Amino acid sequence: MRCLFLSIITSMAIAACATVPATMDPILFDAELQRQSANPSVASADAALSVLIERPDLTEEQRVDALFLRAEKRWAGKYNLPGVIADLDRALVLRPEDGRASDADRRKVFAATEIENAQRRLARLQNLPDWFDDKVLMGDVAAAANRYRMSGITPTDGQLYVLRESGFVCDGAGEAVHQIGPMPDYVAGAVWCSDPSLS
Repeated sequence: MRCLFLSIITSMAIAACATVPATMDPILFDAELQRQSANPSVASADAALSVLIERPDLTEEQRVDALFLRAEKRWAGKYNLPGVIADLDRALVLRPEDGRASDADRRKVFAATEIENAQRRLARLQNLPDWFDDKVLMGDVAAAANRYRMSGITPTDGQLYVLRESGFVCDGAGEAVHQIGPMPDYVAGAVWCSDPSLS
């Protein structure tokens, strides 16, 4: 009886290991890709695509499409250009014969040039808004947010949008983002999130 029980358990374990996980419904995948392609916020699109890319039920083609879209969004928003190169490299490893490969190689060269230029600027003295933009370009939004928070200087409208979409600025009670001088209308009610991971 004991041998029979062990045999049944072993057979079930082997069957479970041999089961191929279901793939994501192509219609749902395409809808999510279109939603993120139209998303005006590079930060929230980046976060959503990061979750999508790591799903274990994506086909190779779906993962490559999501990687190309995240790279495109990052490039267009000058948001984490090292991540652009990493995404394109990963996509091309998965599908070196992809029709977008030659464009991807050119984009990687342009991104590398932008990164070198940003690194040179960051090595010199910069005003805070320019420094912020270069840190975002390098993918270090947390450091950019922290510098603004510590300085008490109000971010520009566009930078506040990035900070809000990245989860560093909230609305409600808390430490006000604007600390010095006349308050611009766009920053009214904006506070630093107490825990960006919860925003």
